[in-house]
Amino acid sequence: MHRALLVDDIVHAILQNVTSATDMINFASTCSALSSPALDMLWCEQWNLGPLIMCLPQDTWEVRDDGFIHLSREPLPAEWERVRLNASRIRRLYGNPRVTHPKRPPKPHSRVLQQLFALFSPISLFPNLHKLDFQVVSDRPVFSPDFLLLRQFLSPGLEMLGFVLPSGIPVHEVEQLVDALRAQASGLRKLVISAIHVGAPCQIDLPFNKMQQLNLLAILCNVCLTRHNVADIGLLRSLRLLALTLHGGSGVLEDLQLRDVPLELSALNCLTLVADRLQLCTSFLLRVVTPHVSNISIKYTEYAAPKEVGKFVLSLHASCQSFASLEYISVQRQSSLSRLDLNHLDLNFYDPFPSHLFRPLLKFRGLTTVQFMDVGKYCLDDAFIDDAAVAWPGIRELCFASKETDDSTVTFAAMLSLASRCRSLRVLQLTFDVTHKPRLPHCRESEDAPDGRRELWPKQTALQRLHVGHSKVLRAALSPWVLVVVFPNLVDISWYRTPVSDNILWQEVFEQVGNLRKKDLVTSACLPNFIQSLLQDDLS
Repeated sequence: MHRALLVDDIVHAILQNVTSATDMINFASTCSALSSPALDMLWCEQWNLGPLIMCLPQDTWEVRDDGFIHLSREPLPAEWERVRLNASRIRRLYGNPRVTHPKRPPKPHSRVLQQLFALFSPISLFPNLHKLDFQVVSDRPVFSPDFLLLRQFLSPGLEMLGFVLPSGIPVHEVEQLVDALRAQASGLRKLVISAIHVGAPCQIDLPFNKMQQLNLLAILCNVCLTRHNVADIGLLRSLRLLALTLHGGSGVLEDLQLRDVPLELSALNCLTLVADRLQLCTSFLLRVVTPHVSNISIKYTEYAAPKEVGKFVLSLHASCQSFASLEYISVQRQSSLSRLDLNHLDLNFYDPFPSHLFRPLLKFRGLTTVQFMDVGKYCLDDAFIDDAAVAWPGIRELCFASKETDDSTVTFAAMLSLASRCRSLRVLQLTFDVTHKPRLPHCRESEDAPDGRRELWPKQTALQRLHVGHSKVLRAALSPWVLVVVFPNLVDISWYRTPVSDNILWQEVFEQVGNLRKKDLVTSACLPNFIQSLLQDDLS
């Protein structure tokens, strides 16, 4: 054995570059110097306790018809030693959604885990555990004694914890769990809590004064913080990611005069708010100052009128304060027929959402993603689109999506200008008018043009995916030719499937764009001039 393998740092550097589990197993079988560190890395991350139980002799366990691991005989005390040794190597125990079912090892039956934890307490079995998704241990939707094991996993070394409150859990059990978090998990940095039961949300009161080291807090699904807990979020000075489900009982709709100074979350980078009403999100933003937030995601269910959306957009100014940091804003209405007011199923009865509601966003010059999904009937115009191209030169994704036909007056020419000026724009979803021949985009007087040419620079246009929404189109507009010239990197065109006439025409456009690309006409240097000559209405 080479003497270099006696140096731990060198061995670690070698193993860090091993990406295959099979290769890592081979390293572990090579020599004693590599065996222990290789096994440590193999067991470091686990998303199932099945491999741990399968460390027992093969005649002690079996996978039965239910798909779970059962014990076929009682293992001897010495036979559990290998399980205990490998469990001590596990540092991260969490569900891995990327692993599909055929590759997942079978899970142990709950009775097997009960026997395991009767022999070894969780904290002694996993002394080096830093990250825990408790659903790996117990994923029962209804409260059972298995959930009580969670408190036995808590330790000062635990840095990340995620768990789901099961249906029917007694209030006192929630309170005892919160007390245990305060007393036993002093090193906690990331906390994710959710619930799967229906009905009234489960309120939880977390001791933020004892958890000031948290940098990630996610209270999701049917769980919400208590009223004074929301007010105490300002104690979390290190918080970088915050995800909250808001309910009316959280007190976020109270008079702002009750708190003269807004909560300051100076370290916050990402904010996600989920609510039934957009007003709850607006009120929360007015209560917090987030000078360095770069990512804001909003999801709500009930329809919000244009006035309410306008207030939300303005609340971003009050909360963010610095217009340079915000890079990502996503607002999505997640409608559900079971919760909709039947009198408002047709959005055509609602007032349109004009451009001026969204104009305050133009002050955030660092935006790279802007998404407004199914908010209502947009009524955007060319002036807003032109100004957006100036305000957001680094925009990568711009979506104003509505499943209902909107009243936008954006022209084909304005869309072309936006997507050609914003050189990083790769995804665009917008309804515009393709019933008239456009002019090809040219440089503005204030813009530099290569070689002094004022016409379009097609090879610098990055757009790859275009969703035209409910855009109307006519064959006379020469849209396939124009799209091929202006967007040489365009690979996908999609649209809403109504009305039928526009469906057929957009299908023709899609097919013609594909045919033109097959003919490799895009590489022809004279093609832009040829298209320019066809656009007889071009005034340039």
